[in-house]
Amino acid sequence: MSWQAIARKDFQDAVRSKWLWALSLLFVGVFALPPILLFYLEMGATPQQGEAGTTDMFVFLMKQGTSILIPLIGIVVGYTSITRERESGSLKLLLSLPHSREDVVFGKVLGRSGVIALPIALGFAVALVVLLFTSLSLKLANFLLFAALTALLGLVFVGLSVGLSAAASTGKRAMVAAIALFVWFVVLWNSFANQVVNALVKYVGISEAAKYETVLFLKLLNPTQAYKTLVDAFLMDSALQSRVYMFGIFKRKTVAQAFGDSLPVYLSDPFVVAYLLAWLFVPVAIGLWKFSKDDL
Repeated sequence: MSWQAIARKDFQDAVRSKWLWALSLLFVGVFALPPILLFYLEMGATPQQGEAGTTDMFVFLMKQGTSILIPLIGIVVGYTSITRERESGSLKLLLSLPHSREDVVFGKVLGRSGVIALPIALGFAVALVVLLFTSLSLKLANFLLFAALTALLGLVFVGLSVGLSAAASTGKRAMVAAIALFVWFVVLWNSFANQVVNALVKYVGISEAAKYETVLFLKLLNPTQAYKTLVDAFLMDSALQSRVYMFGIFKRKTVAQAFGDSLPVYLSDPFVVAYLLAWLFVPVAIGLWKFSKDDL
């Protein structure tokens, strides 16, 4: 298929460049250094969450950092994927071959996904080897789930940034949009969710339970928050506990009482996964729609 050829070439170009190997070294360092320092050399303290003495400690310590680093690298990997070829003129040559614009977008998503997935896999493989030589007992299923969710987060932000690249007419516009989205997701989203709920309480008068459900739903629409709570869900006793953990420490008891023994279905793990995947497919679809209408 044509899009597969584009994906293959995109990935092979990355393999031949220093970029992929630099990413691989970065991820190996990011995932292998903490277990070496904290567990093998016993320089760290036991975290508040996770079962002491198991590799769940590693997962708990890493998830906050990966929720920032992986989106940043995913955006950097993807935001110039189409605009660079558009500005250089090579895109017209590519489309003169038997490739459609859909092939270009899907091929770039797949190729750039490989560019970020391979270094993540290498980083986790090295971390696993290091962890085997520590005193921590291995919880392989949880470790592999963490690796899979981290790779999925990377793919989500690659798809989002390739969608931006497809929609933008210049590299500068794609870069500005990519930086704005990163700041929005990592810094501003929780404040936005809280402000929306405060406005609903003030002007609509929603109940206390509805207030917590609404703010939690808005937070779960953030792909980085969705990722972290899905990781917490298999570290903790239940999905409900992981959702309550998304609130500040002084609110958790009140929130737990408001939810009772169960979560609304739209706050359950399958729906959270769906919200996360939406950030992979919807931006690509919008970018493709805009790209298909542009006059190159």
